[in-house]
Amino acid sequence: MYYDSERRVGGDGDPGLPWNPFKALVAPRPIGWISSLTRTGVVNLAPFSFFQAVADRPDVVMFSTEVETPASSGPGGPDGERKDSHENATVLGEFVCNLVSWNMREAMNTTSLRLPPDQSEAEHAGLQLAPSRRVGPPRVVGAPAALECLVVDSRQVVHRHGLHRFHMIFGEVVGIHIDDRFVREGRVDTVAMQLIGRLGYDEYSVLDRTFRMTRPDV
Repeated sequence: MYYDSERRVGGDGDPGLPWNPFKALVAPRPIGWISSLTRTGVVNLAPFSFFQAVADRPDVVMFSTEVETPASSGPGGPDGERKDSHENATVLGEFVCNLVSWNMREAMNTTSLRLPPDQSEAEHAGLQLAPSRRVGPPRVVGAPAALECLVVDSRQVVHRHGLHRFHMIFGEVVGIHIDDRFVREGRVDTVAMQLIGRLGYDEYSVLDRTFRMTRPDV
């Protein structure tokens, strides 16, 4: 079959499927469970499936968040409302990316609830937090690993017809917390962490198997 992505965007005719297959195909996507601080010190915690590692030495990660735009404004227009994680990270220049394990899936989902900026999703979900070493935002106790990040760039995504409603926030990793249970012989046992990933629709996956394959030029 053929799915017409442009028809979905433009609302012009039947694209070929009732639901967009894009996220189900670019999958599984790691979940960046982003903790940040408001100007007044309230802890914000939210999961993002548009999250990825983009560079190493130094290590850089990115999460992408949608700006909610009123119908009266163009995509990404000046009247758009930034999500709390976007606002906090770009204003204060720091965030922590907590990784999500299978046993924390329900808590992660609870923190996807939109609360007012003066209310903490972590507190609402009953999560315990621990101080970071290099940045202000805390990390989630029980997360198998957490990346302390300093914001190095923020930019609006573009498409063929202009500016997108999504913005990317890039953070340089300045420190990593890893649960000692998952460090074995100097390597991280990613499978033992049972990390979950986002698929399409309301579907997720859990990492329970890996294999090794050496590049031919190594």
